[in-house]
Amino acid sequence: MDNPLFFIALIAAVIVLAIFLPRWVRRSSRTAGERAEQRVTASRLEELLGELGSTLVLHAPEPVAREIVDGVALQQPRKFTVLPDGGYGIRFVEPDDSLVRLVEDQGGTRVQIERFREYLGRPQTTEFWADLCSRIASAASARGVATTAGPTLRHRRDDASGTWSLE
Repeated sequence: MDNPLFFIALIAAVIVLAIFLPRWVRRSSRTAGERAEQRVTASRLEELLGELGSTLVLHAPEPVAREIVDGVALQQPRKFTVLPDGGYGIRFVEPDDSLVRLVEDQGGTRVQIERFREYLGRPQTTEFWADLCSRIASAASARGVATTAGPTLRHRRDDASGTWSLE
């Protein structure tokens, strides 16, 4: 007959594998998924930052540009907020997740994002910013104000708060 010690060792090895193997598989699967997510996020992040760094120049003085942007922001109160300090908020969760400012420019007034927060590991207000810019451009053209694309701005991330602000 075969040695019973061999069978006992084999049973013990199967029990140990049954205990530790699922944990190891879950942990290695999770880390592989996190690495893949980081690669996708990093590749998409440059595109998102480029979109959020885009600006729009209204070829009009600041009071006229402010009237146009106020009108657009007040039409969509769930997306956009007129802030008390003269800026505009783009809402994802909070009313000021992205802070939009009007800045004097050589050709008129530039509309730009000054600061934005990231949620779920990336900026979430890109689509709202594109919507705001297109609405401003169409409202400006309806009033006879010319618009052009302005310079692309760069933002820097604060790792502690997950907030991006102008460099």
